[in-house]
Amino acid sequence: MARLLSLLLLLAPALAQTALSPLREHPLFLQARAYREAAQKALEAQASPIALNLQGNYARLGYECTPAALCQSLPPTGGSLTLALVLTPLPFGEVQDGLERAQIALLRAELAQRRTLTALQAQAVAAHGRYQQALLGQALAEKGLELAQKALEAARKRQVSAKELREAELNLQEAENRLLEARRGVELARRAAEGLVELSLPLPPIPPPRGGTPLSVEEARLGLREAQIAYQSAFRALLPQLQASYLRYLSGNDTLALNLGSRTLQPTLSYTRQDPARQPTAIPNAGSYRTQEELRLSLSLTLSPGLLGALEAAEAQVRGAEEALRAAERQARLQEESLKAALEGARAALELARARLASQERSLEETRERLALGLESPLGLLQAELSLLQAKLALLQAENDLRNRMLELYQFYGEPLPEVNP
Repeated sequence: MARLLSLLLLLAPALAQTALSPLREHPLFLQARAYREAAQKALEAQASPIALNLQGNYARLGYECTPAALCQSLPPTGGSLTLALVLTPLPFGEVQDGLERAQIALLRAELAQRRTLTALQAQAVAAHGRYQQALLGQALAEKGLELAQKALEAARKRQVSAKELREAELNLQEAENRLLEARRGVELARRAAEGLVELSLPLPPIPPPRGGTPLSVEEARLGLREAQIAYQSAFRALLPQLQASYLRYLSGNDTLALNLGSRTLQPTLSYTRQDPARQPTAIPNAGSYRTQEELRLSLSLTLSPGLLGALEAAEAQVRGAEEALRAAERQARLQEESLKAALEGARAALELARARLASQERSLEETRERLALGLESPLGLLQAELSLLQAKLALLQAENDLRNRMLELYQFYGEPLPEVNP
């Protein structure tokens, strides 16, 4: 039992392989996945609720003293070291804009990955279909060559005219050329499918797509959201900015500070160590004092024609993005109807090809019966077999066309097949 389980574990990766498995290792898909992972990491970094900041300052000091000997007692250098903790309890203002832009970048990367994957799966299915058609075309060419050889032998036995004999010989040469061309077609189809699809495995069933929002509409919505974020940022630039700070002087060297700004609402707690220490402020003939705490409030307002122009430009971009979204939705409806109509046409063509194949199969059986009764020649049987192969090729072409039309809808919706969905 243990050996059986070990064997199943070894065979599990092979059993899980499908004809479309190579797509997961295609360079274009790996590139799109890497871009999506990068966008995901950027979003995680943007959404971090806490950040540490370390800042150091160094200064070399020069003095002019009266009397000159006083300068010798003053410190020649100064410096400070600040450790700040920046908190983001909730996204607001510029922080929220940055977070939403990172989310949009991630959504764009996901759309790009879906677009790449659906394009690759359509290429893979088409390449698999072309290879199968090439193989059947080669079998058809071989049957045509056999028919041409039998026809030439029959012409020689009947001692036909020289013209008819030359025609039979030319038909044989044409059949040989068609076979060579068919073999080259098989090789070209095999090379075109490398890295896309496993030709030794059958294609998985392709169900109708689930549908949903087309890729073009999703992209237009992201463009509108970006324009709205730009408008909000331009509008906030016109508003006054309030800055509040509370400082607690623990000693002449140590300071604690808490800062809060209206643009981001990010509280910042910092500790500063400075050297030399702050000296008490002396009051002549009265003594000295040292500030222990301080509360600061500042209000700033920038008025500029450029800011108003930027707001108007952002508003125009929003209107343009709204119109682009409406145009994308209108175009998507038309394209969806067109693709579904092409799919229905491919289904009808497939049913017709199946009916023609059934008719050729009956014709072949009838030809064999007449041959057994001596009412048909071997050439007639070969011709019937050739016609059957042609009907099979037409059926295969109709099946491939139906799959291709189905994959066009998958591309339209940006919907990967279950076998290739990461």
